[in-house]
Amino acid sequence: MGDREAWERLRQSSAGRFGEDSVFGEGEPGARLAIVGEAPGGREVELGRPFVGRAGRLLDELLEEAGIDRSEVYVTNLVKVRPTKESGGRIQNRPPRAGEVREGLEVLEEELRAIGPGALVLLGSTPAKALIDRSFTMREGRGRIFESKILGLPALATYHPAYLLRVRGAGGADYGRLRRQVVEDLRTAWERAGGG
Repeated sequence: MGDREAWERLRQSSAGRFGEDSVFGEGEPGARLAIVGEAPGGREVELGRPFVGRAGRLLDELLEEAGIDRSEVYVTNLVKVRPTKESGGRIQNRPPRAGEVREGLEVLEEELRAIGPGALVLLGSTPAKALIDRSFTMREGRGRIFESKILGLPALATYHPAYLLRVRGAGGADYGRLRRQVVEDLRTAWERAGGG
C-alpha cells in the first residue's frame, strides 16, 4: 500500500535538493508496477514530468500493446536531473556519472518505499546496473526476473524506448523483434506485480 503524504514530502525534498529543473516520478502510491528509466530528457525537464517526450510516447504505445494502462503504473527515473554535455554548440544528453547515480539511488529507494510496487521494470542498462548488478548486460539478463538491491523487489530489465527509437531511426531490421520483446517483458513484469 502506498503512502501519498510520504511521497509528497519526498517530492518536495527532491525539488529542494536537485532544483527546479529536476523531474520526480509520477503515478499513484499503491501502483502495482514501477517503471524506472535512466534520467529525464529535455522535454521532461520542460514539462516537469517523466516520459513525456518521444521515448515516453513510445512507452505509452508499448504499455498499451501489453494491455497495461499507464495510469496504473508509476513511472520515474533513476536520476532526477537531466545529465547534459555540450557538443558542436548544442546541449545533448549524456549518461549519468557514478555520483549522479548514487544520489539518485538515495531518493529512488525512499520514492519506491512510498509507492509500494510489487515489481519493477528497469528501462536500459544504467538502472539495471544500479539496481540489479554492476555486471548486468542486456544480452544476458533482459527479460529475466532478478531481486533488486532496493527493497528486494522483483526487477526485470528491458530495452529503453529511446534505444528502440535509435534502432528504428537507423533503419534497423531488428526494430520489430525488439519492440515485441519489450511488450512481452512488460507483460511478464505486470503479471509478477499482481496486475495480470
